[in-house]
Amino acid sequence: MDTNSYIAFLVISALLVVIDAVVVTVSGRKYLSDDDHPGRSAAASWLTTTLFSLIVLGLVALISTVDLPVEGSLQKLVTKLGLVLLLLAVAHAITMAVLTRYRGEERQEHLAEEFAEQSREHAMKPRVSRSIERDEPYSTT
Repeated sequence: MDTNSYIAFLVISALLVVIDAVVVTVSGRKYLSDDDHPGRSAAASWLTTTLFSLIVLGLVALISTVDLPVEGSLQKLVTKLGLVLLLLAVAHAITMAVLTRYRGEERQEHLAEEFAEQSREHAMKPRVSRSIERDEPYSTT
């Protein structure tokens, strides 16, 4: 692969990674949005996207050094870009799985808080059923 093809590969790959990182960030913020804790979803999305970008850019750098047994510089460029696209698809799927797991944990935590709050409310105000015979609150006496 000549220098121009190498530089073209790196520029195109970096652009693809940046575009996918933006998509992951924006959709991750919307996917994780929580009215009670708006900053937490943005932070989780940003951290996940940063990790995604660093891993994919590192793998792109490694792919750029691999010499493929393909004839012609254009064919090598297309083959390496194909590898980068497959890598992006796998990394994107893993990132979405991480965001989905985080969202599930957040929802479980939120439901546990709601349940605890409802339990406290019911514990403070006991409900008494009506007596069938006398149409008054039930009594054990």
